[in-house]
Amino acid sequence: MSGQGRRLILVEFNELCPGLLDRWMAEGRLPNFRRFHDSAQVLTGTADVTEQQFLEPWIQWYSLHTGLGYDQHKVFHLTDGPRAGFTDIWHALLAAGHSVGNFAGMNAGAFAAPGSFYLPDPWCSTEPPYPAELATYQRIVVTKVQENSNATASVGGTDYARFLSFLAMNGLRGGTLMAIGRQLLAELSNRQAGWKRAALLDKLQLDLFLRFWKRDRPDFASFFLNSTAHFQHAYFHLLEPGQFALPAEDFADSEHRDAILYGYQQMDSVLADLLALERDGAMLVLSTALSQQPNPGAGRRYYRPSDAEALLARMGVQPELLLPVMAHQYSATFPDAAATEAARTRLAAAHLEGRPLFTFDPAPENTLFFGCGIGVDLPPDAQLSLARDSNATLPFFEHFYRVPHIKAGMHHPDSVLWFKTGHHAVHPGRCSILDIFPTLLEYYGVAAAPADGLPRRGRSFADRIGLGRFEAALPIAAE
Repeated sequence: MSGQGRRLILVEFNELCPGLLDRWMAEGRLPNFRRFHDSAQVLTGTADVTEQQFLEPWIQWYSLHTGLGYDQHKVFHLTDGPRAGFTDIWHALLAAGHSVGNFAGMNAGAFAAPGSFYLPDPWCSTEPPYPAELATYQRIVVTKVQENSNATASVGGTDYARFLSFLAMNGLRGGTLMAIGRQLLAELSNRQAGWKRAALLDKLQLDLFLRFWKRDRPDFASFFLNSTAHFQHAYFHLLEPGQFALPAEDFADSEHRDAILYGYQQMDSVLADLLALERDGAMLVLSTALSQQPNPGAGRRYYRPSDAEALLARMGVQPELLLPVMAHQYSATFPDAAATEAARTRLAAAHLEGRPLFTFDPAPENTLFFGCGIGVDLPPDAQLSLARDSNATLPFFEHFYRVPHIKAGMHHPDSVLWFKTGHHAVHPGRCSILDIFPTLLEYYGVAAAPADGLPRRGRSFADRIGLGRFEAALPIAAE
């Protein structure tokens, strides 16, 4: 079926805000978003939950991809999705005979099929990429993204050489090389400019995606980027300072004053290359799953172990699998319930001047989700204890480092959802992100129930926006 009809690419720009897009499109700062918007069916999506603890991207993207509400899938953490095993959009389409591609879709499980490709999200080190050659790229990305806040995290020269060789043979473009060169030159004169490297990863990710998409031309593909969501979390207080009650020093940051606008403009340039795929028969859909808003609780400090595995080993905790998650958290998996409880007891005993060093979140069986629970500024000579009744102390900052930003942005349930059909309309109200799964299945003419047997509560809005069936190709919009 891969030669029929029009291919669809789901562009997943994590957590972009509808209001910021409207503002900067009106100011002429985002020409490619404007071009997309003005030939699209424009909807506002909303999460199927309202509680802030469930408004996490790894939950909402999983809901969007599967059409299941949180109360059905219970995927709560970033590493839960691949283990949950529910039918997502890629597996549903594969089962119906379509070719698919997933480039870094958050919390999604692996697949392998001719004419398809799969790259795990940058926080996942347990799912194998397909084709296997993508593992060269994935290893570097996982290391740099999972430890992006740790200046000591490093990658060996041999690994970098393989990484660059792989990129050179798989679509690395001259414009990306020039951008890398400009960034390195900028860092020579301004050491603080390193934060912009996240946008370079987006460019590398785009080059690789374009190469694999043009090679395989799958019926359905998704492409995920996260850098601007990170900028919003870190620097929302600099964009809208009137919304925050923070110490003056938190606003004295001229380097990042326009970081969020910079992120949106970088994604605008990415969008230009994706729009060019319309000439190859692609229809684009832009989704953000959720968005952000100012965080009234901004100001909490986050600390992360410099070497989590070594610190746990010193405490007598040796998990079978230790994975960085987000910000200050880790996931540790143990062989059985007894080992899990023993590890929890040891971690809970560690403290800093009577305050628990670690806090815990709900986790799957035989797994601990934990992170440093200290959220205030600490003096340079702060001391920690690894046992409850021990008088022995260790310098805190020999084992932990402070994540160099506050969490100024918090999640909001509204999201961007634009279908670039070539006809513009702005639809009032909101649709559930659970409606996207059945809408995409209807577009591809897939009527079979998902293999997991769970009922989907969402309803297709394909007719509402004039979205044609897969077999009846839509005309490519003239630009």
